[in-house]
Amino acid sequence: MLEFMAAIKRPVIIYGGSFDPPHKGHMQLAAAALRQLAPGALYFVPGWRTPFKDLQPVPFGARRAMLGQALRAAGLDGRPEVKISSFEAGRRRVVYTYETLEHFGRRHPGAPLYFLLGSDCLDGFRNWRRWRAILKKASLLAGLRPGHALRASVEVPFVPLRGRFPRAASSGLRSALFLGKKPPAVPGAVLAVIEKKGLYLARERRLLENILSPGRFGHSLAVAGLALELAPGLGIPPQKAALAGLLHDCARELQAARVARLVPEKRPAAMRYKEILEKAPVLLHAWAGAGLAREKFGINDREILEAISLHATGAPGMGPLAALIYVCDLAAEGRGFREAALVRRLARLDFAAALRAANYVKLSYAFSGGGWVHPLSVSLWNSLQGKKKG
Repeated sequence: MLEFMAAIKRPVIIYGGSFDPPHKGHMQLAAAALRQLAPGALYFVPGWRTPFKDLQPVPFGARRAMLGQALRAAGLDGRPEVKISSFEAGRRRVVYTYETLEHFGRRHPGAPLYFLLGSDCLDGFRNWRRWRAILKKASLLAGLRPGHALRASVEVPFVPLRGRFPRAASSGLRSALFLGKKPPAVPGAVLAVIEKKGLYLARERRLLENILSPGRFGHSLAVAGLALELAPGLGIPPQKAALAGLLHDCARELQAARVARLVPEKRPAAMRYKEILEKAPVLLHAWAGAGLAREKFGINDREILEAISLHATGAPGMGPLAALIYVCDLAAEGRGFREAALVRRLARLDFAAALRAANYVKLSYAFSGGGWVHPLSVSLWNSLQGKKKG
């Protein structure tokens, strides 16, 4: 009995986060905490959804599977004190840190609680819900990450974790994963889970690669990559930007009969369906792409579907995501005309100017070739000029 009482009073470490995906930086923090405090338990607590993100996370079951593989790769999975908790995910809502600490305080009465985090989280700690209550329930155990010093603070005291730890932001890793890259910070066993379960758009990329030529697929990846780069500055969720970029040309290489079938029966008047059929049938792939995105990829998000539909012509009043894909389609790496690189550089400095420039380039090429110009593209020009003067 005395041994049991002594064991439960050993420190208990709580490591909360999205773990979306889990990476080597997470494992190194945990390993250092285990060495320094020799706790009775260290709990990884993946959240259902964090209060600071608009991202819809990978489902808890898949994140738990990835976390298990990350622990195995780090040699931590066999340690009895290391556990993965489903407490927050089981609530199926945003669970705040003070609530999590209350739960583990009840589970481990008398044991000192520590909340493990990187020094980058200290900067905004006072924005956390009931942050003073957190400090009453637990000590912060903070590991130093590049660019975020361990600053002493009267209001936010902490216990420094010995060592230095890599900066590996999950948001940056997700962006790489959306494009099919394999970041070194993500263990190979975790990458295998991602591929097997089709996470981080792996499923969508596989489907897309089966219906596009290598060149067209490469262009789609380039559009998605540029969209991911520009999306944060425009307030657009990166995953939506990546998905719209990947799928914008999904119907580009289908046979004409299939394209016609995918165009919605309730066609907006602005589409000018009969004129397109007669004068520029290639433009139909954009609207057909939205139909294919619904049918084959299960996309129902209106903003993504709008972005796919309008990437070729643009339209006045189109939403921010549609404007982003319109620009990125023209300006992505690999485009063979000089203006693409110019618009790409401009987009990084002034997106509104890049949108006007992209519209100008598309109109110029159409007019110079003596071809038919879709009225939506002309209307977009007039709209953008009006905004510029205003």
